[in-house]
Amino acid sequence: MCKIHYFLLYTILLLGVFSKCLAEKQSIKIHEKATFSTSLDKEFYRLCAKEKFSGVMLVAKQDTILFEKSCGLANRSFNDKNNLLTKFNLASVGKVFTSIAIAQLVQQKIITNDKASKEITVQQLLTHSSGLTNYMDDPRWKLGADSALYVNIEDYQPLIKDEKILFTPGMSQFYSNSGYIMLGAIIERMTQMKYEDYIQRYIFIPAGMKNTGNYRLDTETPNRAVGYTHLCTDRKCVWRNNYFEAQFMGNSSGGAYATAHDLFLLSKSLHHSKLLDKKYTQQIFSTSSAPLYVSGLIVKPMKIGNEDITETFSPYGFAGIWNMFGLAIWRDPNLVGHSGGIAGASALFVTSPDNTVTIIILSNLDGSEGILQLYKKARSLLGLPENIENY
Repeated sequence: MCKIHYFLLYTILLLGVFSKCLAEKQSIKIHEKATFSTSLDKEFYRLCAKEKFSGVMLVAKQDTILFEKSCGLANRSFNDKNNLLTKFNLASVGKVFTSIAIAQLVQQKIITNDKASKEITVQQLLTHSSGLTNYMDDPRWKLGADSALYVNIEDYQPLIKDEKILFTPGMSQFYSNSGYIMLGAIIERMTQMKYEDYIQRYIFIPAGMKNTGNYRLDTETPNRAVGYTHLCTDRKCVWRNNYFEAQFMGNSSGGAYATAHDLFLLSKSLHHSKLLDKKYTQQIFSTSSAPLYVSGLIVKPMKIGNEDITETFSPYGFAGIWNMFGLAIWRDPNLVGHSGGIAGASALFVTSPDNTVTIIILSNLDGSEGILQLYKKARSLLGLPENIENY
């Protein structure tokens, strides 16, 4: 893909401009709609009653919805319940919008294909192999995340320009939110449009996604769920909202809000080649992993919840293998999509390249336990193994 030199990348930042592909056919046994819904109901409401989950889940066979239900509270202060029109923070699932936007620009030859080299390429940014790290680890971002300091892509310039490259681009992998900020900068520079305006015009509107957007925290947004995190101290546990931890506005690395049904519309639009032509639709659904140039990978210990996880081949969330446009790949059967999680939000978007099945789970609670259990239950009902590779 497009070869972006260090000099060009950092010039953009400093100037404030920012400015195998065929999926294998899998045999998935699908229950009838009524049977599937009844079988999933018990686990869905059990987890909600135990406050392991609060949100919405949608399961579809091709273009037919088998299960679409909500539970839990969208706002605990007013006892407002989640419903099918509730907008949830997508966290890193929002990176899918960035991937689609880049694929559109490659299709239009605004960004051209190129071999990777010592310079950072667009594909390295997409597949977390650029050597960039995470702006969210910067204390400046943590202090200013909810205070309107970081609204536009160029606002992230001071954070990213000070980052140290972890490794020679293309020689390893490390999950990088900063890399996706750079992709947003490239989209803005190549289109002369704000990132949020581009995805609204060329993704959300064509897909019919009327309940999706990068909403500011200080704007009234109907049906937006408040995010909650469970804090326990001195044997007492309380729910706290994420007002002082949430980012002020979503961006190209994630944080958009959407309904589950809107993500289903996105899935349908992709599968029916409404957002990309057939060639690039096939590529964005590819289950062939993007290549790395060496087998030795950077190892970083990290903690997700109470679990110690070693990050080597980016085992982030539910997946650790990325295709050429940055969608996560799962095996047995081949599935693509993305997961996401931040304080007060967790999300999962999974679809099969042949459109046999789409699974969408969104929650306004942090932690992946509830989502993972629901995903395993759905897989079991679909005749898939409950054990999930790359988790």
